[in-house]
Amino acid sequence: MPDLKPFPVQDSVLSAEVLADALLPVYGLTPPYACRFFRKGICDTYQIQSADGGYYLKVYRAGRRSFQDVSEEVRLLNHLLAHGVAVVRPVPRLDGGFVNPLQAPEGPRHAVLFHAVEGQGESTDQHRRDFGAAVARMHLAADLMTPAYNRQHLDMGALVEENMVHIGQLMVHRPDDFALIRAIADQIKDQVESLLPHSSPIYGICHGDLHGGDVLYDPSGRPTLLDFDSSGCGWRAVDLGVYLCHDWMNTSPESDRVRQNRLAVFLDGYQSVRELGENERAVIQLTPAIRHIFLMGHVLRHTTVYQGWNWADDGFIDWHMHWFRHWQGEAVIHTL
Repeated sequence: MPDLKPFPVQDSVLSAEVLADALLPVYGLTPPYACRFFRKGICDTYQIQSADGGYYLKVYRAGRRSFQDVSEEVRLLNHLLAHGVAVVRPVPRLDGGFVNPLQAPEGPRHAVLFHAVEGQGESTDQHRRDFGAAVARMHLAADLMTPAYNRQHLDMGALVEENMVHIGQLMVHRPDDFALIRAIADQIKDQVESLLPHSSPIYGICHGDLHGGDVLYDPSGRPTLLDFDSSGCGWRAVDLGVYLCHDWMNTSPESDRVRQNRLAVFLDGYQSVRELGENERAVIQLTPAIRHIFLMGHVLRHTTVYQGWNWADDGFIDWHMHWFRHWQGEAVIHTL
């Protein structure tokens, strides 16, 4: 029988035990400590407990984030912390570094250790208002960062066009339905780009995923912002508009009412720190279409790597087309 060489892989789960042995000593954590695989996702997460407290190790997917990307995310977090913005805290190694290169079977990956954040999820209007104010402080503090944030731009190319390519590849057999999505994408792009400039403070560093699930509130209600993996430079109105996408596939009038009420409270908190212009408020209302295209393409690009393609069928397309047809039917509301 011929010798079998290791076969290439597209996604691996790194050993929690080996990660603990290889990485935790370089942080000077007090043993005994335990590391366990916690969750697979766009990034893999490991839960760590030591005598010093709780931590999470984030392992970035191969080919998705470079060493520079991860290093810039850490630099942004440290900048925000230095300016009094409550965000998740990266843990430095004993040598002062933060990003750990790892050679996985599928290629280079990178790992960063974070302090665990204790708290609860959003449940009250006061939470929403405080979250909005925290996001505004984050935006303003980020504008002070030098040198400039060297990471992706969250423009219409990244949010819409890159994802339209993958949506189109899935929908070759449904050209009429894809044409509807294409028409919505073109309309939204034209509207946003005509309404908003590429200048601060309207355009700048954004969190990129402000859906309300990446924030925890301590017992006093103070929010801490988590997970800046999607961060980049873009329009702040689009960053805020992601919050409008709560329960995003529910097109009922009641769900829309709830979304708008939540958004109003969130923006009330935001504008207590930074006032929004009329055009920014208009773009916030357009963001669900941008976000929908982004998420549909995003799962086709990334989730299929570790979950397979079994769910990306006509049922998946039908599910999304229901939303796009609803948006088209409400076009008079979205036309500025």
